[in-house]
Amino acid sequence: MKKSQSEGGLAFLKNSKVGSATGFMVVAGNVMALPHGKKAKGGMPDGHRFTAVSEQNHQFQEVPHCYASMDRKPLVPYSPLAPRSRLAQEDAPVPLKNASTIHFHDRFCVHKRRFVTTHKNYYTGESPDMRSNPGMIADSTTLKKALQEK
Repeated sequence: MKKSQSEGGLAFLKNSKVGSATGFMVVAGNVMALPHGKKAKGGMPDGHRFTAVSEQNHQFQEVPHCYASMDRKPLVPYSPLAPRSRLAQEDAPVPLKNASTIHFHDRFCVHKRRFVTTHKNYYTGESPDMRSNPGMIADSTTLKKALQEK
């Protein structure tokens, strides 16, 4: 197969469907694409448009109930915490009227002596014990501890 003179150069790119270039040219033996022209200056860029919504209103606006596997989710800008990316959750059970689930019971708290301070526990106002016999001191200490625990 021989090429004719009309098919030389860039004729093989004549009807190409490439949207990223306006044309082609040869520079130093290499085929180069001609880019689209620059956008006209003036006006605001697309990504920086002013919205008249405060940050508080934007973060706490009412959004439709969305979850990850639902059909026809509304399109919103990407956010890692977007409700459309979360898994569906069951509704919380509604408690009966005047029903309380709070229990003020602590198994480690003795309510009988709940507000007894350290001072009330250990200061009895006795005179200092001058005994030196360890057996006698141990017996009296055991008796004091037993009375404190009642």
